[in-house]
Amino acid sequence: MKKKLLTIAALGLMTSSVFQAQTFVFNKNSSWSYKDNNQAQVAQWKDKTFDISTWTVGAGPLGYGDPVTTTINSGLITAYFAKDFNVNLSDLSDTMELGVMRDDGIVVYLNGEEVVRDNMPAGVIDFNTWSSTTIDGAAESVYNVFSIPKSKFVNGNNRISIELHNRGAASSDLRIDAYLKTTGPVTNPTACNSMHISCFTSIVPTAQTGKLIIPTEHKYQLVLKEGDNYTEGGGLVGGQNDFTAYVAKNASSTNGYLSVNHETNPGGVTMAEVNYNASTKLWQLTRSRAVSFSAPSLVQTIRNCSGGVTPWGTVVTAEESVTSNDLNGDGMKDYGWLVEIDPATAQVISKNADGSKGKLWQMGIMNHENVVINNAGTIAYYGEDGGTHMVYKYVMDTPNNLSSGNLYVLKLDQGLSTGGDPVGTTATWIQVPNKEKADQNNTATLAQSLGGTRFNGIEDVDISPLDGRVYFTAKGLNKVYRLQDNGTTASQVETFVGGLSTVYSFTTAQGTKSEAWGDGNDNLTFDELGNLWVLQDGGKNYIWVIAPDHTQANPKVKLFASMPAGAEPTGLTFTPDHKFGFFSIQHPDSTILTDVDATGNTIDYRGKSATIVVALKDNLGTTGSLGTIEHVAENTVTVAPNPTSGMVKINSAKGLKDISVTAYSMDGKIVFTKKFTGSNKSLDLDFTSQLEVSRVLILNIEAEGFQKTVKLLKK
Repeated sequence: MKKKLLTIAALGLMTSSVFQAQTFVFNKNSSWSYKDNNQAQVAQWKDKTFDISTWTVGAGPLGYGDPVTTTINSGLITAYFAKDFNVNLSDLSDTMELGVMRDDGIVVYLNGEEVVRDNMPAGVIDFNTWSSTTIDGAAESVYNVFSIPKSKFVNGNNRISIELHNRGAASSDLRIDAYLKTTGPVTNPTACNSMHISCFTSIVPTAQTGKLIIPTEHKYQLVLKEGDNYTEGGGLVGGQNDFTAYVAKNASSTNGYLSVNHETNPGGVTMAEVNYNASTKLWQLTRSRAVSFSAPSLVQTIRNCSGGVTPWGTVVTAEESVTSNDLNGDGMKDYGWLVEIDPATAQVISKNADGSKGKLWQMGIMNHENVVINNAGTIAYYGEDGGTHMVYKYVMDTPNNLSSGNLYVLKLDQGLSTGGDPVGTTATWIQVPNKEKADQNNTATLAQSLGGTRFNGIEDVDISPLDGRVYFTAKGLNKVYRLQDNGTTASQVETFVGGLSTVYSFTTAQGTKSEAWGDGNDNLTFDELGNLWVLQDGGKNYIWVIAPDHTQANPKVKLFASMPAGAEPTGLTFTPDHKFGFFSIQHPDSTILTDVDATGNTIDYRGKSATIVVALKDNLGTTGSLGTIEHVAENTVTVAPNPTSGMVKINSAKGLKDISVTAYSMDGKIVFTKKFTGSNKSLDLDFTSQLEVSRVLILNIEAEGFQKTVKLLKK
């Protein structure tokens, strides 16, 4: 009861101190009648009156090839199960929770009526129908949760009938178990803060599909994608979009720099400038260019993976690969470092002793994945994805200056258990020599010799805004850990969330669902309320949101997003007001579908890494399609002809004062802007050259007390 109460409260959707008690109608490991002769049953097999007295009876889980209580015949295409039970309708909740562990697909009938279909194709199902996908790994042990309305039950005797379908003739296993209980709904619910980006109903767990799936409360807008033309300096936006950083201009949540890493070889960083149009509620990309790494002293960068934003407004990009080359003969290995960038100039600002551009040598060489810096600008934390698999701390000699400092590696006092959990709760920071070139070039060897703890794939480190504790994720161990840094030591070391087979429950639009945490923990990002957003680059490539008071014993977990097929989410970053989150969709399949984003237009990033912004619906995009926003003088301004070969006339029957016209290409670049002073009833404009480049333009027309957006098409 207590665990369920906390699970529901954790959703951030409603809270209450009054809960209805839960009652199991039948529990896991109950007995079932079953038919496993590998033959189709008559159509009436699922009805409540069908005679199952001759069927075999056994306790769940039932199946073969996996751990079961009752072993049934092997090599089955479909097996049939039935269970009778009695209920008093007055004892049932408005919706009942059916939990089913199934390998592979099921169709569930209540009193002869289909009530659940899971991992099965649409349309007619018969004995020879295979399941839609193979259920394997941790998913085989998950009890998937479904909601059945009270109205489907009858007072007295009821029957649940389940047909269990295998995935294919070569399948080595088949298994099922189930339970049925009341849901104990929350009474007198109080809505969460609907203005915050973390307020949403979890998506339904899913395999990756052809499109990005986010909560229905949110919208997203495509900002840039692989292959776009830079507005300055020539060239194209790179691929493998990874770390994504919003750096505010003058603390603005609507005007800033957007830095995007490219995890390629050679690597690269796109530096864009973006701003939010309050009238259209859309983001505009006004400038984009590649960061210059061309100085001989830099050589280049490689596999720019994750990184960080400093409190003083710079971007740190991380090289995830290490090489022993020294092409410029400066005595330093060329790759495997952190590099600091000024977003305003798109130039490297970290320096060598002689003043030339350099990398942050004292922070050490490794398979760098990330970096986070405390608000005081005195300490940086980061980890290695590969190599040592260790967690590092860098204490700066001078605040807000990464060029010099002391390096430490984390050593758990009692190590890790075989399951990957800390055996004790304390740790020690051991200093790693880092002042000489020989030491800087050999961070991994030194850290290993000092006994640093190997976690297996440190993908990201972040700091809680609530209590300052340090959180880090180990992809290979499928867990997120946290600790309290006490200077030379650390305390409160523990597993915070995760574990490959750990299953979490949460409310979705289709009722309570359960899903295994899975693998591939990648990026970590906190919002200002202390919610931890976890982006995964393995398993189903989800984005999870974990409440600050979550514990493994009392989970408070929500499921935010599922990436399109082939893609992983990377580098979530928030604006200072936390109304907008930017992240990248890395390497989607070329077979994914086009989509419609918050602009109302069709977008296409098939086979191309993309960077998007996501927000609550009220904060992003128009209420309808573009071209329908008018605040005053409704229907008094026209743009014609449309479509056009180039020349258009903007007519205002009543006349508008101080008209400004801005044209955007479909990728958000400003291609025309002009202001006309005084009162004007008619303007003639020529967009011939702009329409030759972009066959669709978005015209934003603003005047005193008026705003309108029009989609202009090329004839």
